[in-house]
Amino acid sequence: MPIFMGSSDSEDERTIHKTTKLFTRQRSIHSIFGGGKVADILLWREPKIAATLVIGVSLLWFLMEVVEYNFITLICHASMTSMLIFFIWSTASDFLNWERPIIPEVVLDESSFKQLARSFHVRFNQILAKLLDIACGRDPPLFFLTTISLYIISIIGTYFNFMNLLFIGFVSMHTLPVMYEMYEDDVDRVAGKLMRRMRKLYKKVDSNVLSKIPRGTVKNKKLT
Repeated sequence: MPIFMGSSDSEDERTIHKTTKLFTRQRSIHSIFGGGKVADILLWREPKIAATLVIGVSLLWFLMEVVEYNFITLICHASMTSMLIFFIWSTASDFLNWERPIIPEVVLDESSFKQLARSFHVRFNQILAKLLDIACGRDPPLFFLTTISLYIISIIGTYFNFMNLLFIGFVSMHTLPVMYEMYEDDVDRVAGKLMRRMRKLYKKVDSNVLSKIPRGTVKNKKLT
């Protein structure tokens, strides 16, 4: 399945100024991300939660990569600090008439974990199915684009460790979707022009190089 709408060069030329949707999607970005709490957070429709997650993960990355904290040591120190704060708060509340800290029985309800797991499961299957469809060669320009993208990612991976890649991926998930939603028309227009150029380039390579590669004929051998 092609990434962008349009089946011929003549149609591409006639619709060069027409906005096409990235990956031929028919739904909004919010509905693609599940349309629930996770989508609201990724698209910053829950700004307090989204900002808290970004700041918390950024602080965790800073402590582990810049300060070079060990993960176990970091967890232990954070637990000790939290316990000390609650101990001082609880003890001081008896003398200063403060309200004692309220410890919730459930910090995150079960439905949030189920929704997150369900959303991850659906997206993983969609990505896997899309990669298998690309690998079948039904859209050669998309096949070459995906191959080049994976090669670029592999090069980037040689310069960053796994923790840095996770942090970059997390920040990208919290910035790129909302930026795309803000500048959707401009991104779709530029991406559409890029894909039309890639299709033209592939057709030139196909007509000038690939089609001239000799192909041997398969001869049927009689079994004796």
